Amino acid sequence: MNFEDLFPEGLYVAHALDLLGPVAVYVLGMSVYAIFIFRFYRFLAARDMFALDLSRYEKSRRRFVRRVLGVVMYVARYLIVFPLFAFFWFAVLTLILAFLAKDRSFADTLLIALATVSAIRVTAYYDEDLSRDLAKILPFAVLAIFLIDASFFEIGESLSLLERANDHRETILYYLLFLVLLEFALRIVRAVLRGIFRRGKRAQPAPAVEPPQDEEPSTAEDDAIDSTA
Repeated sequence: MNFEDLFPEGLYVAHALDLLGPVAVYVLGMSVYAIFIFRFYRFLAARDMFALDLSRYEKSRRRFVRRVLGVVMYVARYLIVFPLFAFFWFAVLTLILAFLAKDRSFADTLLIALATVSAIRVTAYYDEDLSRDLAKILPFAVLAIFLIDASFFEIGESLSLLERANDHRETILYYLLFLVLLEFALRIVRAVLRGIFRRGKRAQPAPAVEPPQDEEPSTAEDDAIDSTA
């Protein structure tokens, strides 16, 4: 058996490049999309999304300084920064749903996107692993459908659905306000439960040997929320 029998069509660099070009495009596209979704869903599913280093102030002996700083940082995070991120998450999930469910009305797409983001934020306060699993369902479902049947996606039809966003500006604003209020409510409920748990532990007699504590350490923001809740 000679070389021509093994490769009857011959081996050519140009032919190899023609075949490997689409492979490279798929690999690059899938990698960029996967990395973006990985960062996106892990951030969205994190309970404490805006981790700032406040250790210098948390060690301050003046509790008043800690509380004032916690209030300022809390307001900055959840009244200024969080609405911007909430709009981004809402927009990304609306875009994903527009590709997944082309036959739905835009109002239904907005509603499902809001419910998904809200459920992710609620479960983040229960268990972050559960929240991460929920946050990555839709994005990776899009990737799976694309790999199985790329013809499922009709870019023009999906984009025409998104063009209706201008007719739902009030709805989008109401939904974003709901996300902000939901986040505030979740933070307050968490602070109240932490306060009840701490008071319950203080009321118990101290054991002879203090067992290791699983409770997370208090931060300047937690002190501020505990004092206001």
